[in-house]
Amino acid sequence: MHSVKTALITGGSRGVGLRIARELAQQGYAIALLVRSDREAAQRAVAQLQQQGADAAFWQVDITDRHAVQQVLAQVVRTLGTPCLLVNNAGATAAAPLLELSDEQWQQVLHTQLTGTFVISVETVRLMAPGGVIINIAGASAHRCYPNAGAFGPSKAGVVNLTAQMSIEWASRGIRVCGISPGPIRDPDSHWATDEPELAREVARLPLQRPVSGDEVARSVAFLASDAAASFTGQMLILDSGGLNTWYMTEQEAR
Repeated sequence: MHSVKTALITGGSRGVGLRIARELAQQGYAIALLVRSDREAAQRAVAQLQQQGADAAFWQVDITDRHAVQQVLAQVVRTLGTPCLLVNNAGATAAAPLLELSDEQWQQVLHTQLTGTFVISVETVRLMAPGGVIINIAGASAHRCYPNAGAFGPSKAGVVNLTAQMSIEWASRGIRVCGISPGPIRDPDSHWATDEPELAREVARLPLQRPVSGDEVARSVAFLASDAAASFTGQMLILDSGGLNTWYMTEQEAR
């Protein structure tokens, strides 16, 4: 019999996903991490969470494979308990303009971010008790266009619409579904950390002229999962330093 609340996090072994896991561990959750390939990063993440005093474990699974997901969820329930929170953070990207995107790149991004979110959510919600919460991590590119985001943006826009659809269909089950759309993120494990000039250009276009931190995203997840957000469902929390309210500036205008 498990009495601790359990959070299931996809893509939680590094970067923003790991920060979400740490924040939820501080909130008293047992943490189940689902990863696709990087077992070493997952092992390190679990060790860090256990050092915080949290029950934590990871499972390697392709979240687009329904049968594999069903098997892993059964193991999660036996090991840590039935999830009351699912955070869909797994992602993929292919930075290229549309004319240069291959079919394989397009399919990989959409399959991971949209199909994966669909499959893991459907199978998890079958197990969730009333009061459960699903939080989908989308992105600012779901709401506006960015250069070289020809696959990433449309896939995240699909996640936004899927969030609304889930919230309507599963409200009768007592399940809330929300999402977060972060803008440019500065995080040691993120893409931006290795391309500071690009980050600076993006940030210069934002009204607040500051990037989002991984910890801000993590705290927002904790808020949406809490009783303080009991009336939130179907909404996207946009963390982008005001970028959605502006037009896209050219590089020259941002200088």
